[in-house]
Amino acid sequence: MQKINVFIVDDHQVVLDGLTSILSRYEEINLVGQALNGFDALSFLNKNEVDVAIIDINLPGMDGVELCKAIKKEHPDYKVLALTTHNQVSFITRIMKCGASGYLLKNTSSEELLEAIKKAHAGEQYLSKEVQATLISSSFGQKEETFIPKLTRREKEVLRLIMDEMTTKEIAEKLFISAATVETHRLHLLNKMGARNTAGLVKTAIQKGLA
Repeated sequence: MQKINVFIVDDHQVVLDGLTSILSRYEEINLVGQALNGFDALSFLNKNEVDVAIIDINLPGMDGVELCKAIKKEHPDYKVLALTTHNQVSFITRIMKCGASGYLLKNTSSEELLEAIKKAHAGEQYLSKEVQATLISSSFGQKEETFIPKLTRREKEVLRLIMDEMTTKEIAEKLFISAATVETHRLHLLNKMGARNTAGLVKTAIQKGLA
């Protein structure tokens, strides 16, 4: 029996350990590695053969959407499955447009995750029932703009300073954090708001009453 080479990317080690424990039970799965961020993931993928990469949306430095785009550009035959806590249309559509083969939530069962991996490996797409329901609801007129994203205290601080037209360096100095950390918060804000750039982020924040 041909085994499916699976690679996992998540910024929480406990999640990586949990997925490794779950998937190692299945004889058809061959876990080839794991990474805590997108940059380490790409480095690994450039040196190893992988069939299916399971990635989170929220990753430090490079989010899951950008990682998916990079993977499909460098390795078009590799399949990507998003496994995340986010069930908003913006996340789903963005990563699927980047070539992902499926989208599941982290409350999925081990059996469903295995099914998604098999379907992705076979060249099919897989969306969990909750994700399908979200897309159907959206198509019936529930506008995405009605969703108010939940921001952390630090994200709110960074957003406020971005809207004050402060640079990354200025924000870092103001909050006593590194510029890289500021950029990570910016990426998380872009994802949560479904925005493509800083201008879109500010516009969406105003529309959602977060300004």
